[in-house]
Parts: sequence; structure tokens; C-alpha cells
Amino acid sequence: MSNSQGSVSSLLDFSGKTALITGVLDENSIAWPIAKRLNDAGARVAISIQRRAVKRLMGNILDQLRDPLLVECDVSQDDAITKMADEVGTAFGHLDFLVHSVAYAPPQSFQGRFIETARGDFAVALDVSAYSLIALTRGVLPLMRDRGGCVLALTYMAAERVVIGYKLMSVAKAALENIIINLAYDLAPHGIRVNGLSPGPISTKAATSIPGFALIHEHFKECTPMQREVTADDVGKTALFLCSPMAANMTGEILHVDGGYNILGMTVKRPEGI
Repeated sequence: MSNSQGSVSSLLDFSGKTALITGVLDENSIAWPIAKRLNDAGARVAISIQRRAVKRLMGNILDQLRDPLLVECDVSQDDAITKMADEVGTAFGHLDFLVHSVAYAPPQSFQGRFIETARGDFAVALDVSAYSLIALTRGVLPLMRDRGGCVLALTYMAAERVVIGYKLMSVAKAALENIIINLAYDLAPHGIRVNGLSPGPISTKAATSIPGFALIHEHFKECTPMQREVTADDVGKTALFLCSPMAANMTGEILHVDGGYNILGMTVKRPEGI
């Protein structure tokens, strides 16, 4: 590789970069290895939590980061987003990466038939799980505007097809994916890239609360072409690539990290010898 292109190590050197990561609850959160990978590559990381009480659930994970910033933000409140952006701006001066890993639907929305979805539950799920990407990006845009950077959102294949038990959250993820492509177009003049990561099912606290998740998880392991479980660190490594200059001309993409499950036209366990 020529010097003008840079070495692989230099392309993965995030020294001087900053990142705001939402959705880290504990070490099993999908967003955690993204935060850890960016930190280990040299970036300074801010972790956003919904409320200060969440910190006691995080264990010692903040000790694994170099000079982390912990900020509080309810993503359904514009004033809270503005306050968080001000805190990040004061501490960092600028922002290079925003990672959106926030999703919520009222527990009752996972019960009963999809046709029984309540209007209020729909509004809450779409606000927290999808609109929040617009609100957060708008809130931090002044910190990114003159630097380019990358916005990354975590989605799931239920945005594209029916996943038993996912119900209202499927609609929210579909909305999120459309928001990703619209933001990618809107922010391109600022040099800001917007992409999505769509991992296979991973056992997090949020995921395991979904009725039938154990069945989804087991079915995935049996049927995915790669015949192995997807880990949160698989997501972290792919996120590092998307945030790096190696993905400098990629925007509006939804990258599946699911061992090829999304390519299947029928999902049966692979027969012996085939």
C-alpha cells in the first residue's frame, strides 16, 4: 500500500477522535464492544445513559475505558439531548462518531396479536427507537459539522421481514432503517456518513425480555450458513471498520452481521453433506 493511502494500522488509529455511544447498560450490551473497540483504537468515548441510577448496573465497565465521559440523557426529551450535547461539547470540543443503540417498546406490545397494537404503544416505540436517531443527530450536528464523521445505528433483520415475537419493534426498526438512508442523504454535504449495523440475535438484557427470544436464538444458530453464533464483538469489529477511513465512501448502508442468515430463502437446518 502506498504512503498516500496509509497503512492499515494508521487507518485504524483513532487518536484524537471522539465518540458518543448510547445504549450501553452493561458488558453484554451490543453497544459496549463498539465503545471498547473505539477506545482501544485511541478515541475518547462518552457513554450516554438514560438516568444516573443506571450507573449502578454497569459494574466496572467504565474502568476499562480511558478517561470516559458519562452523560445522562432521556432521548425522548429534546431538552435532555441539548443538555447532553452541551456537556459533550464542553468536554470534547468536537465529536467524530455517534452510535445509536437505543430501542424500547412497552412490554404489553409484545403480548397478544399484532393487530391489537395500541396507538399509544406505537407512538412510544417509534419515538424512542426510531425518531431518537433524528433527534440525537440533530443535537450533536454542531459538534460534527466541520469535521465529517460517522453516525452508526443498530438495527435488526425484523425490519425487513416477520420475526415471530418482535411485533411492534419490527415496525420501529423499519422506520429506523428508512431514517438512516434519509439522514445519509441529508448529511452528505457535511461529509457525515450514516450507516446501520444489523446483527443476528445476541443475548442482551433487552433481547432476552422479548417473548420467544430463546427460540429465535436457537433457530438462528442452527440455520445460519456460517453455523456459528454472532457475538457482540463481531458487531464491535464491524463498527470499527465503518467508523474508519476504510469506509470513507460508504453511507446509507445496512450491513448484516449475521453469518449470512439474511440471504436465505428458506430457513431449515443444513442437511448433512450439503
